[in-house]
Amino acid sequence: MEQKVKFRAESSLAQQCYEQLQQEIIEGSLKPGQKLKVEPIKERFGIGQSPIREALSRLAAFGLVEVEDNKGFRVATISEADIRDVYATFTLVENSALALAIERGDDAWAAGIVGELYKLSLVEKRQEPISYAVWAERNYNFHVALIAGCNSPALLEVRHALYMKFDRYCRMSYQLIRQDLSVNYADHKKLADAVLAREASKAQAMMVHHINEPLEEVIKKLQENKLM
Repeated sequence: MEQKVKFRAESSLAQQCYEQLQQEIIEGSLKPGQKLKVEPIKERFGIGQSPIREALSRLAAFGLVEVEDNKGFRVATISEADIRDVYATFTLVENSALALAIERGDDAWAAGIVGELYKLSLVEKRQEPISYAVWAERNYNFHVALIAGCNSPALLEVRHALYMKFDRYCRMSYQLIRQDLSVNYADHKKLADAVLAREASKAQAMMVHHINEPLEEVIKKLQENKLM
């Protein structure tokens, strides 16, 4: 039986529905191709149809949900071609933002990188097992800090939309592997050092490797589990 979700009173119902469904799609508890019928969601969330449809439409705009003519909504399906396209495009956008950040970033930007790297180090240097959720949040904040100095809201908006699809594939693959999280603090430290030294070419080359090194394993795991 599906567990009912209790929403916070201080946030809009559509926003909370959007965030909950987004999380379930990205983490893989809602499977590729799965129907997203309004009535079961309405019963589980205890809200009306309008905020649910609004949330589903927003998710469709970001490519996490597909709209079928006269059939409603379903979780976006996955293909190897799409995964490779998302990784390649995300790499281009990330490196574009990184280059601009290195060119334009100020002292506050640099301090933000140092601060987020330190927070990430507190979990990546632990001896005990790491919670993926905690690590993922700090890893995300660190990577956002690297590019925050680009001073291009439009570019960051494009990057965020791509990141949701990219993160979906990463998280689904991790859930399938089901092993201790492999941390890479040394890589993160080297990347931060190159960015702070404003060595753009070196930092971009490292970012290409950092993003794409797990790609083949991600594809393999999704194929093995017949998720595409």
